[in-house]
Amino acid sequence: MSRKTALLIALISMSFASATFAQDDDKATVAFLKWGDSSNVALAEKAILDMLQAYGFTNEEERALLNDERSIEGENINIIYGDALFDRMEANAIIDEAIDRDADVLVTFTTQMTQMTYYAIRDFFDPPKLIFTVTSGPYITGVAESSCIKPEFVIGTVPVTNYEDIVPLLLLQDPDMKVVGAIYSPAQTASEVGVARITEIGESLGLIVEAESITVTPDLYQAVENLANRGAEAIIIPIFTFQGFSLLLSLSYDYGLPVVFSAPQNAYRGGTIGGGFFGLYNQGAIAGNMLIAYLNGDLDIAKTSIYESDDFAFAVNLDTADLQDVEISQALLEGAAYIVENGQTAQGISAQYPEADITLPEMPLEARRAADLEFLAGLECTPEMIAEQQAALDARED
Repeated sequence: MSRKTALLIALISMSFASATFAQDDDKATVAFLKWGDSSNVALAEKAILDMLQAYGFTNEEERALLNDERSIEGENINIIYGDALFDRMEANAIIDEAIDRDADVLVTFTTQMTQMTYYAIRDFFDPPKLIFTVTSGPYITGVAESSCIKPEFVIGTVPVTNYEDIVPLLLLQDPDMKVVGAIYSPAQTASEVGVARITEIGESLGLIVEAESITVTPDLYQAVENLANRGAEAIIIPIFTFQGFSLLLSLSYDYGLPVVFSAPQNAYRGGTIGGGFFGLYNQGAIAGNMLIAYLNGDLDIAKTSIYESDDFAFAVNLDTADLQDVEISQALLEGAAYIVENGQTAQGISAQYPEADITLPEMPLEARRAADLEFLAGLECTPEMIAEQQAALDARED
């Protein structure tokens, strides 16, 4: 065998080898890439950091730095922090930096950052692994086709937003409501899909849904005025990264319109009602499980499905309702997971981490590892699952 042939075989073998970083001399480098800070991201981020610390990848001193979003060259792992601050150019810059620094794994938060990162690396011969969380739209943005039909280097967690559960909250607040306004961004696919679904469900419930699109935050002035002039009795916001939160709320006070956001956490930020996925800490813990199992050589990302869950809850903010001169119905008060009043909740849920149960269960490391690996084993993509999902995709195209 020639030296050239032997070298080629060795390179091919390396490209298919399992990445067991914990057994190598070199530490893994992981990049945390965020579109911007929010309570949703904070919950998932805390869970991933909790997992890394529980497994001994980071110590207390390193965790303190990570809590301040500072990159570390740790004893067992290197972590690069990148926050785009809701800016597309900055997002591209932090993705490029992570690639230039040879990150082995890119952990992305939110649909926007996941989509941009995926398209930046998808044509690489040997791309870094992409693990996403707090990402509701991987299928509608082209990152994956389904949970098992996806690029071999991609995995993550999807909080499923069921608008079938959110839209009826409007009628739970006011059974006589007839017209509702919706605001979305045409620049974000998830919000376009969301407003279409809201319109469809609203019409099935006897509601007229008037939609207004915004491109930049100042567009809200005209959008809210237009909706009020068309008789909107409330405003509903589909899932999308929304920077004009405070402005929208101030306008809602002026017009006396309650605002329903498609996430319970937004009730703590000032939304009148927040309804949607409730379990983002758990999503982050599962993403952390995927990351750690991959770093330890225990997970084949190519053969593991994206994790989906649709845990639903809603919350209410009485402080906001007072400013809007809106009386919250008894039905909403009785069904809410938590109620914000005087800036606080009786359940002790905070604005930074607006969920209950945001710590890992106490258990020995070996027991934790066994439980985590058992969970991941349940996500294996079988030939039957792949065939079923492909058939569903083909039927949708037909």
